Amino acid sequence: LLKQESPELLQLMEDLEVKLMEIKDELHPLLQMVKDGTIPQGKGSRYLQTKYHLYLNYCANISFYLVLKSKRVPVHSHPIIERLVAYRNIINDLAVIDQKLSPQVRVLLRSYYDKKEERLRKENKFAVFLTMDGKKNKSKQASALANGQAAAASESSSESELDEEAALKYYKMMEEKLALKRKRPGDEDVLGEEAVSEAEDPSKKRGVTYQMIKNKGLTPKRRKIDRNPRVKHREKFRRAKIRRKGQVREVRRELHRYAGELSGIRAGVKKSRKLK
Repeated sequence: LLKQESPELLQLMEDLEVKLMEIKDELHPLLQMVKDGTIPQGKGSRYLQTKYHLYLNYCANISFYLVLKSKRVPVHSHPIIERLVAYRNIINDLAVIDQKLSPQVRVLLRSYYDKKEERLRKENKFAVFLTMDGKKNKSKQASALANGQAAAASESSSESELDEEAALKYYKMMEEKLALKRKRPGDEDVLGEEAVSEAEDPSKKRGVTYQMIKNKGLTPKRRKIDRNPRVKHREKFRRAKIRRKGQVREVRRELHRYAGELSGIRAGVKKSRKLK
């Protein structure tokens, strides 16, 4: 059924595998040699680049054809078939040139792969040498770490012993001080007064302490507002404005036309001023 529906499918799949292998094993190394300079720039290098791009385009078109077949899209009238035929004809035309250049290409590829093998051998030897050195270094590091840990343990033990001795000495000293304080509290007061009297110079005036500065004696109790005159006057002005509202009526601006008093006019109220 597959051969009846699309007889070109199997041939295209084989072509795809062959061309990809040729790109990987032949064209890519040759282009690498062109970049390195082993193959000089000229017609040969341009031919290799053209062939490389031709094979890539051919493989891309085959992969697109396979995608269409996987989606079951009808391909017989699709332009991809014409494109594949055109690429196939160009590749067949290049077969004559490939036969002429095949001995030179084989020599170049053989030299390329020989150099690659030598490089890999050197890298493997170097890797083995590094692993041996790494093992030696690891053994040395392990021994050094063990020695360091032992030394650190001995140092920590000696430091802990010294700390314990210092703590015991400090506790003993504090106990002795407490015992002396309990035994002779009066003697210490006398000694303190003597030290103060020795420190003070009788010719100089005694310094003023904070308690002396704050000791104002018997003073009358004052309100908090009296401390700041500005705040006191502001409060006085606020209270005066409130009192004035009962004495002088505020001017009312005529926002709307006058339509009489809302609450009526009391006949007994007089707010006029007599002129003498």
